[in-house]
Amino acid sequence: MKRIFVFVAVLLTTPAFMLGQSVETFGSIRLEESTSGNTATLNPSALSTSYSLVFPSTWPSAGPTQQALIFNRNTQLLTFSPIPILDLAPQQIGYLDADGTTLRGSSQMLWDTLETKLTIASSGTGPVLSVTRSPASSSPLVTFEGGNVGVGTSTPQATLDINGDFGVRELSFTGALGVNNHNVDFGNTNKIGFVRIATNLASDINLTGLVGGRSGKMIQLYNATSRNIVIVNESANSTDTCRFKTSSVGNLSIRPRGTSTFTYSTAEQRWVMTSNVNSSTIGLTSGRHTITAGNKIVPTNLSAYMYVECNFPIPRRGYNVGLENGRVVGQIFAVEYGGTEEVLIGGNNIEQCVWHDKKADFWVWNGTKWICYGH
Repeated sequence: MKRIFVFVAVLLTTPAFMLGQSVETFGSIRLEESTSGNTATLNPSALSTSYSLVFPSTWPSAGPTQQALIFNRNTQLLTFSPIPILDLAPQQIGYLDADGTTLRGSSQMLWDTLETKLTIASSGTGPVLSVTRSPASSSPLVTFEGGNVGVGTSTPQATLDINGDFGVRELSFTGALGVNNHNVDFGNTNKIGFVRIATNLASDINLTGLVGGRSGKMIQLYNATSRNIVIVNESANSTDTCRFKTSSVGNLSIRPRGTSTFTYSTAEQRWVMTSNVNSSTIGLTSGRHTITAGNKIVPTNLSAYMYVECNFPIPRRGYNVGLENGRVVGQIFAVEYGGTEEVLIGGNNIEQCVWHDKKADFWVWNGTKWICYGH
């Protein structure tokens, strides 16, 4: 009886019979479905080292229905984890649903969060973000609503705040232009900001209208030819919504190397002249001007004739009437003097001026000064 007890005690202390362990050696383990006879076989690979898999202690009682065993390489533990569900169609954007496990697809991305910003960063040399509409159309490509947009700044203070330079691409136009040109399209319905007109012209030409007008759109026209380009004011030869509005006095002549800027007004349905350099308004008006102590400069650059009423005496030193600079070289300006006081015209832009006594003068603008030719 004593020998039997010793044998059992020794047997229980061997590795094969230690508590909680069972050592079995198989080449493979085959699982067979009893009804169909289909099988699944587990085969170990030819590993150089051994490892162990530790299963979770309990089955998950909450959370998503579908769970998977995930192996942690560092701890060599198996844990239950929800299985991500992919609900995506081709060419869709994926987003994580509120259930925390389903990745759903959408034709657009909704980034609706108050705490996290969407950041796109790249260390490469190419574009960080490229957005293309194919085929191209006039529909919006990118829209920004409800806030300011910053370029070169992370704290924009205006609807569009640019910290840096700003460029508008140039179109050098060398196409054919006739003497009269209506509803002009320099290219792509004038989706450009700066047009260099470099056509080889045999004579001066007229432009009566431009297509492509949109609210607030600006376009600059630069005359790189050797001829004058006349912008015809309110011409009926162009479609009503394509016409120019230069000023109240007539057409606008863009001389060689001159530039004029037009902004489209949807309220007036016109291209409104907003600035010009080396350009002149054709068709000057007449008017009346009264000289006072604080207003002795006669407006001349839009006038061909002016009646000047002077009731301000000539000061001890100086003059009591001045002329505003002319607009066009060769501009003719006639002045008739009236009022109770004699007139002395002076200033840095006056040449060959003498005393005047309620008479008339004939002036010509030479580009820097008014030249008096008779009185």
